[in-house]
Amino acid sequence: MVNDAPSIQAFYKPEVRHPNPANPPPSPAKPGDGFTEEELSDAMDPLHRKWNPEREYEERSISHLVPGPRAVTFVGRVVNLKTILGKDKKQPKARGFQAVIVRDDEGAASIKLYFAQTPYPLILGQLLTIWTVFVSDTSKSDVPHNPSVLVHANLFPGRVTSDHVMLHTNASSSDSICRTPLEYKKGHPLPGLMTLDSYLSSGHDGVSGAKILVCVKSIGGKKKISRKDGGGESELAEILLFDHTGVVRLTVWNEMIESAKSWKPGETVLLVSNPGYREGLNGKGNLGIVGSTMVDVEPEGSDAEWLRKYAVGLTRKESLCLKVEEGRWDIEAAEYGVNRMLFTLAELDNWVRSDGNQTFSGFISVTILEMNLVSIHRRNMLMCAECCGVPIFSNCPCTPCRNCSTPLTLSLNPRIIGLLADETGCIATGKLVWSPRAWEKFFGRSVEEISAMTGEQIRLFEQRVIFMRMHLVVGWDGEGGLGRLCVLGVMM
Repeated sequence: MVNDAPSIQAFYKPEVRHPNPANPPPSPAKPGDGFTEEELSDAMDPLHRKWNPEREYEERSISHLVPGPRAVTFVGRVVNLKTILGKDKKQPKARGFQAVIVRDDEGAASIKLYFAQTPYPLILGQLLTIWTVFVSDTSKSDVPHNPSVLVHANLFPGRVTSDHVMLHTNASSSDSICRTPLEYKKGHPLPGLMTLDSYLSSGHDGVSGAKILVCVKSIGGKKKISRKDGGGESELAEILLFDHTGVVRLTVWNEMIESAKSWKPGETVLLVSNPGYREGLNGKGNLGIVGSTMVDVEPEGSDAEWLRKYAVGLTRKESLCLKVEEGRWDIEAAEYGVNRMLFTLAELDNWVRSDGNQTFSGFISVTILEMNLVSIHRRNMLMCAECCGVPIFSNCPCTPCRNCSTPLTLSLNPRIIGLLADETGCIATGKLVWSPRAWEKFFGRSVEEISAMTGEQIRLFEQRVIFMRMHLVVGWDGEGGLGRLCVLGVMM
């Protein structure tokens, strides 16, 4: 007889184990592509990858290079550059070549750098590392005679497997390499160095090895002219250079213009050796870069440091668009504080001359004797700015630079305010540095509203404020080295 009674297991439901979402089962490992992290990084950023040539090269300075077959590598900065297009008998596969002079701290070398399609993006002052297996003497060079050029080399990277050139783009790590001028000894004057006035008057006439140390004053816009030989158009730019004795114009052509774009007016110092000389239509001498010229960008040395300091002081003295750092003074305390100092112009002059490194603020009470608002507005010079070392004027608050097309934000022209005087002295036109807050207090409106004023409104405002007595909140910044009296506020 079959027992149909249910078993005890029938009264219990089997437990089903659910997977825990917090601890999912490990996924199967994905197969890799066979590349390491370093290889992937080099592929994504090829300019920062480590590169080593296949053969061994002996590292040498340019002065220790010996003409003949030998695998050598050397470092130098570009001091001259010229691009020539056309077929060459020695390298028929090349589209052209670049005649380059590079130098280190001990000597210079001329390089004939062939390219297949596009010229290399070289600029003056750029650091290069060169690998080659053959160095010749200067008789094989196309560069005119230059005593500083010791050897010559022909390079065709990419086609000649033993020729390589590296363009250093990281300026921070290589900025101090090859900056010392040739023949310079610390504590001694640089041989052949002359002032700009001496060179223009007589130094250009038959003096070999002449050197001039100059600072960039302004960079002109790019121009195109037609060549007289019918070879198409050429581009040029005119750059003003100065030292403590004079100013001269330097003309750069074609590929040299890219080098000038990185120069900063009032800051960049150039050491020009064997410059070209040409007398202009106005009878004044102009400089040029010829085949034997060497241009050192930002050289080191005591003379260069002195010129940099001189250029900073001169630029500050002549600039119209200096900016006020209002955070250096407590303007609210100067205007409404308990201790408020009222100076006459004579007292202020004596205080600054006795100790120009102090920082202070106070009041002066002056009368407006001259206003140039109407005349400046009619000449479209109400607002001003500086770019490429050239002053930019307009009646609009925003305008692009005529040379580099950089959009600029203009500030009010300080020459709007003419002669200011009190009982002890006067302040000449344009000698004060006005803050935007002071301009708004003076006009009673924002800078944008000032630029939108009509000619009749400008005339009525000038008539209203002429011969008016006003209190100016002024500050002197001795720590920042501005060297000018700043207007922080106006109380009419």
